[in-house]
Amino acid sequence: MSRMRWSQLKTALGELCAPELRSRVALHQARYRYTREEVGRVWVTIDGREVASFDTMSYIRRRSELGAALLTPQSGGGETSSPNAHFDADEKARAALRASGQYDDYEALADLEAYLSMGVDAALRCPSPLVRALAVIDRRVGKRTLRKLAVGAEHQLVRELYLLRCAAEGIDVAV
Repeated sequence: MSRMRWSQLKTALGELCAPELRSRVALHQARYRYTREEVGRVWVTIDGREVASFDTMSYIRRRSELGAALLTPQSGGGETSSPNAHFDADEKARAALRASGQYDDYEALADLEAYLSMGVDAALRCPSPLVRALAVIDRRVGKRTLRKLAVGAEHQLVRELYLLRCAAEGIDVAV
């Protein structure tokens, strides 16, 4: 998949943001060129305060720790494990981290690019918390849709951006 330049991606995403929030919500990216694999991070800020980060190095560490924990003797790990036990544990760790909104900057960038081609209804139902968070601040989402959303059990980033958007639109909500 060909990657869009960061400046183009950030501009396109900014244009979809509700006008009331364009100066308050920002996306950032850093690429650490002199590290192995040129890892980096993507983060979201509200009024300059970091509210979410998708960092490759931290993600790799968490994924490794969770994969190792899933590879216990009870789960088929150890010397008697099947040839696929390590792969299966890693896949389970990856899925669990993604479901909780923790992933590396490459996946975050892929989600941001995918968001540009989604309709808002699909984005609001997307499994990615980052995509759902962008959807609640999307200018195409109206007040009626915002009032219908139930975000009580949502990821922290989605809830925070939802509350910010509702406050900007003058919508009273109880989460």
